Amino acid sequence: MARLTAHIINHTHWDREWFLTSVYTSRWLPGLIDRLIELADKNPDYHYFLDGQTLVVEDLLQFAPPYQTKVESLVQGGTLLIGPYYCQPDWRLTGGEALLRNLLWGRLDMQRFGGEINTGWMVDTFGHISQAPQLHRLFGIDSNYIWRGVPQLEPYFNWQGADGSLLFAVNLFGGYRNLYGVTHTPEVATRRLLAELIKLRPYYPSPDIPLFDGYDLEDNPEDPLRFFYDRRAELPAEIGVREATPPGFARELGSMLNDLPVLTGELMSGKYGAVFPGTLSTRSYLKRMSWDCEHLLYQVCEPLGTLAWLQGRPYPTRRYEAWSRSLLQNAVHDCICGVSIDLVHEKMEFSYRQVFEEMREDIQKSLEYILRDFAPGIYAVSANPFPYEGWHPASGRLCHIQTHGVGAWDISGCFPLHQPGERVETFRWKNTHYEAVVLPDGRVQLGEASLGELRVYEEGGDTYSGETGRFLGMLQPDGPLQIEERSEHNAVVSLALSANWDDLRVSARVRLAFDPSPLVRWQIELDSRGAGFRVDMIFETAFRGQVSAGMPFDMVQRPVVDSNLLSRHLEDGLDGVLLGQREIEAVDTFPFHDFVAISNGGASAAVLAKGLHSYQAGEDGCIALSLRRAVEWLAKTNLEHRVGDAGPFFYVPGARCERAVTFELAFVSGDFGVESEKFQALAAGFQNPPLLVEKRAGGTITARPFFQETLPLSSLHVSNRRLLARFFNPTSQPRPLSRSYRQTDVFGRPLGTIDSVPPKTIITLAVPHPKRVTRRGSLEPVQWANPPDWHVGPDQGLPDPLVIDNLKERILQLERQVEETAEKLSRAGSQERYRWQHQIYVLQRELLEYRLSARLNEMKLATQGQITREYLYQPDEEIATIGRQLNQLRIKRRIYDYIVQVIGTSSFRDEGNAES
Repeated sequence: MARLTAHIINHTHWDREWFLTSVYTSRWLPGLIDRLIELADKNPDYHYFLDGQTLVVEDLLQFAPPYQTKVESLVQGGTLLIGPYYCQPDWRLTGGEALLRNLLWGRLDMQRFGGEINTGWMVDTFGHISQAPQLHRLFGIDSNYIWRGVPQLEPYFNWQGADGSLLFAVNLFGGYRNLYGVTHTPEVATRRLLAELIKLRPYYPSPDIPLFDGYDLEDNPEDPLRFFYDRRAELPAEIGVREATPPGFARELGSMLNDLPVLTGELMSGKYGAVFPGTLSTRSYLKRMSWDCEHLLYQVCEPLGTLAWLQGRPYPTRRYEAWSRSLLQNAVHDCICGVSIDLVHEKMEFSYRQVFEEMREDIQKSLEYILRDFAPGIYAVSANPFPYEGWHPASGRLCHIQTHGVGAWDISGCFPLHQPGERVETFRWKNTHYEAVVLPDGRVQLGEASLGELRVYEEGGDTYSGETGRFLGMLQPDGPLQIEERSEHNAVVSLALSANWDDLRVSARVRLAFDPSPLVRWQIELDSRGAGFRVDMIFETAFRGQVSAGMPFDMVQRPVVDSNLLSRHLEDGLDGVLLGQREIEAVDTFPFHDFVAISNGGASAAVLAKGLHSYQAGEDGCIALSLRRAVEWLAKTNLEHRVGDAGPFFYVPGARCERAVTFELAFVSGDFGVESEKFQALAAGFQNPPLLVEKRAGGTITARPFFQETLPLSSLHVSNRRLLARFFNPTSQPRPLSRSYRQTDVFGRPLGTIDSVPPKTIITLAVPHPKRVTRRGSLEPVQWANPPDWHVGPDQGLPDPLVIDNLKERILQLERQVEETAEKLSRAGSQERYRWQHQIYVLQRELLEYRLSARLNEMKLATQGQITREYLYQPDEEIATIGRQLNQLRIKRRIYDYIVQVIGTSSFRDEGNAES
């Protein structure tokens, strides 16, 4: 063997809420810290990386406050490395400003404990967005460890973001646990180390191979370097072993390597590590809650709190930060992806609803301050920097609204709002932009385009992956169209739809809104009962061209299908490297934020949506958005388009989504590109329309403009008594600003002046403002005419007692299998005993998964769907015991996955190291 050096990184991947909630997993953290103190006492040079998220420390200190001094000592002594993130979110599903705040809170937490990390850690993220390099660079992070999504088998590369920012990337295509628990079986530890080096060496450009000693929810770490140092005689002379840290290894290798390949933009390929496209539509009600809360905080609450601060209201910095952190806890990848136990998602729903109501109250208070000097009347209060024109109902009238950026303006044009309740077979609407016909089945005919059909398909997947089956049919009308509103300037048409197949029932209440604008709008309240199906909304645009999709801080172009994937069966060598899950054959489901469009020359057709994230597009110009994917098992085996199981085998009836959820969508087409100012303004106006507020007493002011720009606004907030506005330019061309601004970094520190925003760039500006009002006095009440609704109804689905009985029967079968396998183990020879022990761990892990799943569903069934704080936050000791046992079995099973692979590795036997 040539000279090889193993660089061992000690870490944990802390899935705080997956098969248990943090109510249970936080109990394990004090033991982890005590173990680190023990290891550091024995080896002062020991280092341990805490999964890149300071939320783990926050959980620890909420459960055991006295541990703060221990954590501070470990961090300041260099043993424990924390940050640079607050949590490990799903970057595809989380909004851009939330992703930025995740880095902000993580850095502040890290520095508060005396740490400093300039390396990112995205080792289990289900795909990577194009703006991740720029976001990291905004916080001084110059390298990153990533897995999943990378379309090439490159161990190191330079990752170039949408704006040109570069990150040195370490690709963990062999996984983040390939040396995990190596000292737990000391008799084969050296064999494991050598086997990993041998199988990975062909893929690395230098003899320096990173190995990772860590696993999910590991709370009993080891010191592999000291272990191998004590057994140095067992290692060939050509093998070196060093301990490394993520920033240290990245810095060392980055300085050694030249001419690295450059990968550009988003990394969403499941070729070498699954990115689980099914998670984009799993539990779509969670995605709607997340969008509503993120939008309310960053696009409404903070901006209006800023305007209210100018009028004398104290700015509630700590409250906004607390809400931001709470939403980020729900944005953790296993949580927002919908792939956890029902209890986790019920806890998320509880916190979303609490934060939503608190933010509504905060906005109401801000509006009272903003309008304190205004004359009686109806006003449009806008947090959207684009100019806006629209038609909205308020106080029984239809109001014509015009705003000019961020600020408040009076509404002078209000018209009678008629509600005829007339029933019709078809409906026509014509304005200066289009002529539309609503057909009896609810489809909208717009020229050659046919829009809004609701189709139902069979679904055979799990919470991670979709497996679309045959087409079942489309929702059919339950009666004629009804005209709810009609005037010279608007119309609202509604229709009830439904369909039934055996135990499956789907219903929808569709409201179509028309006005003088270019948009056709849908509001759809979707409800269903049953599992094993998917509901898509179909837009046959009649366009052919390039598909574009909105993503955090960017708009990206994509093909309609990704077929650059590997087959189910791999060639020799690679099958031993890629031990995780992969997508196979082809993937045609992709993520989006806010819009999906098809452009052809200077013309485009676009679908806008709030809180939906899964789309498919066809060569024929069809766009399909997934509104619901109803499944009831967390993970399945033997799926057609995925290799490998993805998680515990749990029964999760909440993933059937048996509840009413309201979605809001719009369609627009015309002679414009998606990068045009016109489209950007339409999209911003749809996502963040003005608030309509009525004031019945007060002063004389009728307008208070603040500023106007033709760029999307990510944030407007107060920081150290300064107003900071964060814009981004998602287009490929520079965008001028209306004036020169002082640019700052994300912390508000001055950088210079700027009068335009470069392509694909995120920028923070200090906004000039009038002197802040300091006078005191009473506030006049205001009436908020269009407050946001809560769009998700209560869960109507409960566990099936027959399924729980089947789980218990399976437990009995597994107990018998464990006994039979233990008997075989007792008679096994030295080579066979590892395989039989592995099989026991596999069976015992599965047994405990069934046992925990049965107990969780029995508890849920007993509540009859009544979710209380006690149910969510008071730990159940039986669940705590089973969960702890399951975590230990998961650890043992994973260790033995690698041991049995080593025993069966021919290349290892060729080196003369096979056990006799």
